[in-house]
Amino acid sequence: MRPLWVAVLAVVIVVVVVAGAYVALTASRPPTVVIGSIAVGSSAFDSYRANPSISNVSIKVNYVAFSLTPSLYDALMKGEVEIAIIPADLAGLAVLNSNDTYVIALDYPLFQAIIVPANSTITSPAQLGGKTVAIPVGTGTYYLFEVMMKALYNLTVSTNETGPNVIHVINVAPGEVIDAVATGSAQAGVIWQPMLAIAQTQYHMRVLATFQQLWQSLTGEPTAPFLVWVATSKVVNDRPLLLKVLRLHAEAAYAWDHNETLAVMALERLYNVPPQAAPLVWAMTNDTPASPCITQQGYQELVSEWQYLVKVGFLSSMPNTSRVLTCSDLGLSP
Repeated sequence: MRPLWVAVLAVVIVVVVVAGAYVALTASRPPTVVIGSIAVGSSAFDSYRANPSISNVSIKVNYVAFSLTPSLYDALMKGEVEIAIIPADLAGLAVLNSNDTYVIALDYPLFQAIIVPANSTITSPAQLGGKTVAIPVGTGTYYLFEVMMKALYNLTVSTNETGPNVIHVINVAPGEVIDAVATGSAQAGVIWQPMLAIAQTQYHMRVLATFQQLWQSLTGEPTAPFLVWVATSKVVNDRPLLLKVLRLHAEAAYAWDHNETLAVMALERLYNVPPQAAPLVWAMTNDTPASPCITQQGYQELVSEWQYLVKVGFLSSMPNTSRVLTCSDLGLSP
């Protein structure tokens, strides 16, 4: 009979081998990240969603679509998603209300616009005084519209006032803006993609001014972010994972900017955007920042946007800008 120590040694060897194999298998698995966005709102990340082969990043993405922006915001605040692709205004709220959130990347730039019927006699936003405009009230888009109309044209935006120097707004859901303008309930509307392209192609509406044009007139800056990527500290504190996420964002944005065929296919497949409208959506969004990190210019554009949102009361105070992680903060090159 073999000594007891021989049997014990054999058991130990088996345990070590099995444990080693498990560790090796676990180490070889790509990390997982939960990314959420709005089911009816496109982003440059859609290039990856439509064709994951555009990226060689070793990462597993669990994607969650939310029907409402507030639901996505709540999921981010609860840690149910680790990355949220949300409007810059809500990103400001997230950073303001939680020490667990960081802005790590910029997505679509401003792509909202003011629309009017094709036969409208309105030719400038300055002529919106005394008119009714349909817009989702309470959103960052609404507050940006308010500050730009006041600063550029000395027009007051109000839900209850009327007058020659007042833009009277009616509160409608994003998907109902087109109907409000088409039926005459409003003389103009504020809308974003992909609804904007649908308004132009299917309803033959005219763009009175884009938010990019208005923003440049207001600030002298070419644009500001509309969508940003907000991450929880779980991602930010795991540098290897953070770098993979940043690379994934950069590759998705680059593919979106440079591959119209892919972008159009993504819009048609993921959002049922009509074939004639999809190229217009891409044309307004193909300048998404594709840097692997936030540049100083991108940082300043976001901070400037937040400053205006503070002025009009959407943000109660300025978010902690040190939690907008730039290339310099991360030791990366743009």
